[in-house]
Amino acid sequence: MKVIRLFASATLFTLLGITSVKAQSTSEVNFGIKAGVNFSTLKTGLNAVTDKSGKIGFNAGVFARAGNDLFFQPELNYVTFSDKYRFNSNSYEAKFRQLNLPLMVGYKLVNTSEFNFRVSAGPDLYYNLKKPIAPAGFEYKKFTAGGVLNAGVDIGPLTLDARYSLGLSKFNSELGQKSNIFSIAAGFKFQ
Repeated sequence: MKVIRLFASATLFTLLGITSVKAQSTSEVNFGIKAGVNFSTLKTGLNAVTDKSGKIGFNAGVFARAGNDLFFQPELNYVTFSDKYRFNSNSYEAKFRQLNLPLMVGYKLVNTSEFNFRVSAGPDLYYNLKKPIAPAGFEYKKFTAGGVLNAGVDIGPLTLDARYSLGLSKFNSELGQKSNIFSIAAGFKFQ
């Protein structure tokens, strides 16, 4: 129930942000789609977790960008990634299938009609759609939160983004695991 309330609050925050930016006469709102690849690892400080290696996953989603030089960009993405590791002489492969809701505020460093270079940052919320495999007695949380840093380029309606998402809450408290995801995505902005 807490997860549903948090996602509802985040959605309300997103809609209010878009509405307030859209109400300004000089702002613009763009919607778009995007897809790309993820490179991930689950960081841990626990010495019993060894032979860690991440696998490539993918992401696909939709975004809205409201504002001109200063903008607000909420997204809703489907994200996959997995991580192999050893714990107590056993091998595990945790596969994650998640909904991701980044809420970024950004600034366009270069802003012309056909090209812009932008940077953004904000909170990053994740909800597990499928329960990943974990050692007996160790469970991955349904909901986690983190922070995201993004750099992107728009060339006409095409968008390219490079993003780093760092988990601030632990996916698995007992194993001390936090997410560490780098992603690259291409998209199309509807104008």
